[in-house]
Amino acid sequence: MTATVFNGTEPTEIYTLMCRAGMNKEYYGVKLARSQLVSSWMDILIAIGATGSGLSALTIWNTEWGKPVWTTLWAVLSLVAAVLALAKPIVQFNKRIERFSRLFAGHSDIYTSLLVLSSRIKRKGTITDEMSSTFETAEIRFMELSKEDDPSPSRRLLDRCQQTICSRHPAEKAWYPSTDTAATTSSPAAISAQPEIYCPVDAIKS
Repeated sequence: MTATVFNGTEPTEIYTLMCRAGMNKEYYGVKLARSQLVSSWMDILIAIGATGSGLSALTIWNTEWGKPVWTTLWAVLSLVAAVLALAKPIVQFNKRIERFSRLFAGHSDIYTSLLVLSSRIKRKGTITDEMSSTFETAEIRFMELSKEDDPSPSRRLLDRCQQTICSRHPAEKAWYPSTDTAATTSSPAAISAQPEIYCPVDAIKS
């Protein structure tokens, strides 16, 4: 394992990609959870509409005031269930859930890999050939996943994910080579705060 001679941009690229992957992980995690929740409720409502005859046998619906309530409720449930049953294949929630799951898992892997890598860089005070190779592999994987990104991501959700990542990875904790050690990387270098680089603004579109 040999040390690599590098300039100050290499740690910046690693930290930036780590933050972008982390923000994408948060973003698609929320999108996945929301889609799964909506899909589950659609299934529940469709199932209720399909089993309405069984619910109508309950004693409460056979009372004098319960019959008109049930008639109205059953009509509404039947209509909602019918609309949802027709809409679900068109909306294709299953495909959306599959895509969000794939993106969430992919960015989670990249983020975890680069999180470990950044910890090793800070601990050793240098970047080896092996570390550079790990970063390049993550970079290629990130570009592959970007082909499936949301064409119009939610700005509000993206801003919220950015705040989460910025609070988790403040700039002062990033390791950067100092001027006198950048050429040789023979000893741990000084930490320099670069918030505009360590915590990038845009994650979905690189």
